[in-house]
Amino acid sequence: MKKSLIITLVCFLVIMVGSVPSGSISASPNAELLAQEAADTSLAISSFNVQFLGQSTRRDNFALAMILRDFDIVVLQELIAPPIEGTFPDNTQFKPDPEAVQFFIAMSALGFEYELSPEDTGTGSANHNNGTATEWWAVFYKPDSVGVADGLPTEFLAEDRTDHENYERVPYAFAFRTPDSNLDFVLISVHLMPGSGGKERRKGELASIADWVDEHDDEERDYIILGDMNIEDCEELQDATPPGYRSLNDECEATNTNVNGPKPYDHVMYRSTFTREIDTKFDFRVYNLIEAMRPFWRGTDPYPGGSVNPIGLPLYDHNTFRAFYSDHNPVVFKMTVPAVDDD
Repeated sequence: MKKSLIITLVCFLVIMVGSVPSGSISASPNAELLAQEAADTSLAISSFNVQFLGQSTRRDNFALAMILRDFDIVVLQELIAPPIEGTFPDNTQFKPDPEAVQFFIAMSALGFEYELSPEDTGTGSANHNNGTATEWWAVFYKPDSVGVADGLPTEFLAEDRTDHENYERVPYAFAFRTPDSNLDFVLISVHLMPGSGGKERRKGELASIADWVDEHDDEERDYIILGDMNIEDCEELQDATPPGYRSLNDECEATNTNVNGPKPYDHVMYRSTFTREIDTKFDFRVYNLIEAMRPFWRGTDPYPGGSVNPIGLPLYDHNTFRAFYSDHNPVVFKMTVPAVDDD
């Protein structure tokens, strides 16, 4: 579902420009990793779990948006409240949440458009609330790079969005196509069951997603499963990955911000037999959110990300850091736009 935010972007941009830290942050923190030759025809796609987006009044939405601004697509997890007013599928009304609105304003000011699921989903018996038990699906994209692909699935993977037999949160598919129509693909955003006791549930969720893909890939074969899979180690990854798929994070690089408990939670899974446009040389990158946010800190208290040299200085404060930013790092991969679409 696509909506327009009623905002004064010019005023917001003036505020943003005046707030940009001087010095090293004048260019995007991603510029070095995303630098390409002039003839480059690739898409940079990020997956980012922003913990409980729509809850914390301390969230630095401007800083988060600034480090995402060079990506072509940003797939978001853990949006717990809507940024707009609208109507649920059952014809009841919902209103925008002020905290969620601010993040969407920041992203819109940087040229992003977005798609939003028609309602929230969760493991409990009820949804349509702004609590942490349910989540909305959202994706931001640069319209000069991609557009929504008509004729391909942009939908929930199941009709029942609460207490589903196969899913903790029913995943959502977003279909995109480049302006030249040389590349189209479907991104399936997921947030699987957390915890060490959820391994079999997570494996079952991924198997159900793979089954859904098999039922929908007659015309399009480029399906990519991405997001917070809560996978705890390489042994689980090997066991849970559906047949025919591989994870770009096959080295199990930690993707959470908690330096005291690093875990390879986030993954990008695809079928290498069909999706050859994945840039395997670029591979899978984890952006260090702690260091990316450091230049933006303007609080009077010590930066919750800790110091570069922790000897005698404040250490990482996880609870404060995730309230201002998140408990996950953004991850990114790239797709090369071919001369001709292969499916």
